[in-house]
Amino acid sequence: MSDVLIDLGDARSGGRVPDPEPPARARVLLAVLTGVLTALLGGAAYARPPEPPVIVPAGLGDAMRVSGDRLYVVGAGQPVGARVREQTIRTYLLPGVTPLARNTIRVSGNVQSVVSAGADRMLVTYQDEGTATFSTVALRAGVDRPLWQRPAALIGVRADAGLALVRQEAAEFPDADWHGVDLETGAVRWTVHQPAGDDVAVGDSAGGYPERLFVLTAGARLKVYETRSGRLLAQTPVPERRAGVTTALWPAGDLVLLSAGAAGTTGYDAAAGLAPRWHNGMNLSWYRGPTACGDLICAYLPQRGILVIDPRTGRERWASDRWEYSARVGDYLLVGWPDVAEPQLVVVRADTGDVLGSAGVWRAAGPGPAPGTAYVIRSVIGEDRVWYGVLDPARRRVELLGTAARVTGDCAIVPRALVCRRIDATVGVWRLG
Repeated sequence: MSDVLIDLGDARSGGRVPDPEPPARARVLLAVLTGVLTALLGGAAYARPPEPPVIVPAGLGDAMRVSGDRLYVVGAGQPVGARVREQTIRTYLLPGVTPLARNTIRVSGNVQSVVSAGADRMLVTYQDEGTATFSTVALRAGVDRPLWQRPAALIGVRADAGLALVRQEAAEFPDADWHGVDLETGAVRWTVHQPAGDDVAVGDSAGGYPERLFVLTAGARLKVYETRSGRLLAQTPVPERRAGVTTALWPAGDLVLLSAGAAGTTGYDAAAGLAPRWHNGMNLSWYRGPTACGDLICAYLPQRGILVIDPRTGRERWASDRWEYSARVGDYLLVGWPDVAEPQLVVVRADTGDVLGSAGVWRAAGPGPAPGTAYVIRSVIGEDRVWYGVLDPARRRVELLGTAARVTGDCAIVPRALVCRRIDATVGVWRLG
């Protein structure tokens, strides 16, 4: 799920309020700074004055969640300090911040997430403060009575199929059950049981819902399930799972990688009945991931370093100890310098790692409005200001879209909107076209 969590404060009454900074003053400031920023930010060019933001009332105890084209502001629970509290959830439609609904929910812990589950439904997950277990509640917009509730953590939602994937810890912990749950009724459509000793990995998500569930059993069998029906697609014995050997399971596109430490890594093809596609001698136990990055596989060292693997052969395409992260955009990877003081965003060729140049002092913030572009943002230290724009990796050039003033730097770009926490704890939403 591509959701963003930002802590805010107590909800205030009232609707949207205007930006206290006059738009004319903001345009003058942007014009003055454009020339300086063009040089400072890697050749960025300012396109046109942005619209002023829409301000959503919120306070320091509130939380915000963005899911798809919905913005949810979750009020602080009342009464404060009680085990069971009432929390309000205000729903807005992005990018125009149109108020849609207000719900009240009684929970025995803090709301962890709110996820859109169709035009008029949402799934709310909270963690019980006493037992540390998760529960998921289905609500219809504007209706406080839950459609259903299950003692399970939400993994993914497929609204067009009316399905949610949840993980429910069994009474005999650490056993667990994976369920496909009907969004309307909460009825269980299918279940995959995870006994103690089995490892389960969720496949890559498409639109917030994983298509596959991989299971590595204590009995050394690898299985793959289809998550719409829970049907077992394939299974195979795996020699990597044996006594005294620590194994790790990583889905990466159509492959699932099974690592046995120094004994190397095998790529099993989920689209070909889990037939082994290749084996290499790489010890990936020190890496984060690996995960699919376009048509490649990227793995990261905990401190600094990236390893790029060809999923067809299992061979290393290239590696570097310079980068901390990467984001795939077309034929390129956007990678980050390890220098925290000046976090340069560098463009490299995805297939070779060849450095093409720096895009400036920016950080990647998600896919851009056109194919082969990326949204980027930059915080100005000490100025309570964030610049945002669109990067063309081929030219290493940023088109400046605007600036978000009076913000803390906790910002996220979602489809057609920039959402930021402001220094007065309200939420600002800037339209991106």
